[in-house]
Amino acid sequence: MTSRIRRAPVLLLVAGAASLALTACGAEDFTQPPPGTVFVSARDSFFQPETVTVTLGKSVRWTNQGALQHTVVADSAPWQSSLLAPTWWFEVLFDSAGVFPYHCSQHTGMTGTVIVQ
Repeated sequence: MTSRIRRAPVLLLVAGAASLALTACGAEDFTQPPPGTVFVSARDSFFQPETVTVTLGKSVRWTNQGALQHTVVADSAPWQSSLLAPTWWFEVLFDSAGVFPYHCSQHTGMTGTVIVQ
């Protein structure tokens, strides 16, 4: 499984230069979710929806839509986010089938499940 996290913006000059470099290299915009991505909202006491099903080889993107910081931590799989500030997102590409329970390490009882078929 691979994961990505959106981080805080950097200086406009650096971002502009990086953008030009990426354009020159033909890199894709990593902020655009891949086709077939399933979306989950992290609210201030729950994930919505709590359980999602995703096709093998597709991604799940969690976006913090609450006022507090959250994490997305797999109970037994090798992926976890750092703290996600409001509006930040974390994405995992699922390359193996199974059931993957997860939780927010900051808020007891804030849990969810990804089912990969």
